[in-house]
Amino acid sequence: MNLNDAQQLLANVSQKMPIWEEYRANISSSKIYYDAQHQPSALLVFSTNQFHPHALGIAVYALSSDMFSIILNDAIQEVGRQHKDRLIIWECRPFSPFTEWLLTQGFSVWRETVSPNAQLADIALPSTIEGQVLTAADIQADHPLKTQLIEMSLADYRQVHTINPMAVTAPAQWEQIVFPDVLSDAPMVLIKHNQITAYTFPFEDNPGTLTFGWLGATNPTALWMLQAAQIQWAKNRGMVGLSGEFDGTDPLALATYRHWPFVPAPVYTMVGKKIKN
Repeated sequence: MNLNDAQQLLANVSQKMPIWEEYRANISSSKIYYDAQHQPSALLVFSTNQFHPHALGIAVYALSSDMFSIILNDAIQEVGRQHKDRLIIWECRPFSPFTEWLLTQGFSVWRETVSPNAQLADIALPSTIEGQVLTAADIQADHPLKTQLIEMSLADYRQVHTINPMAVTAPAQWEQIVFPDVLSDAPMVLIKHNQITAYTFPFEDNPGTLTFGWLGATNPTALWMLQAAQIQWAKNRGMVGLSGEFDGTDPLALATYRHWPFVPAPVYTMVGKKIKN
């Protein structure tokens, strides 16, 4: 692919737009299209995710709708070549003309993700918590509870990602994914009768901001009590913000987004279609 032509095509597109990020990360998996005057008119970028290996991801920038059907056909052919079974594209609303067109071609919205922020000073907390709160360090030092947490969180993740299934993942592999970078002295689980009733993996993705990671619970009330303890811990540590990444396919994640006073944020949307090979 001619890199100069791709950069010429994207010259009027903000460097902050996702198409630039996808292009830079997948230059060798990109294809450029030309109009009748042999001027660059569209760019198709392929991407894959080893953690979700069934789908082929695409990013598209096109100056004219004339290329839409050609681009889609090429993408479907690539799905077959890479032995995938579904095709997905991620965009924030409002969608690009190409993604709007995909919705007329059998594609549908599969997943909506929001990454909002809140100020800890704006959050009122309950005065009591029912159950025992344990930190990440406590859990990692207790093999039975750690095993329980790993198996529970892995099962939860699988359940809320059936639309784009995760790779076959053993508990030991999952442990290596979820525990690195976790805040070891922050509350992480709520225990009753030696059973985990709620968990939220706590991170500090940005300085001074507590980030809610993977979460789950036997009931929402238990989750709110645990997260209240995490927020109080963050306040005591001098943190000022709260953030998280919440997916619409996860009812508890969506409920968390609505429960705490997060500022509304852009919705990042997965549009997809299963492809028959």
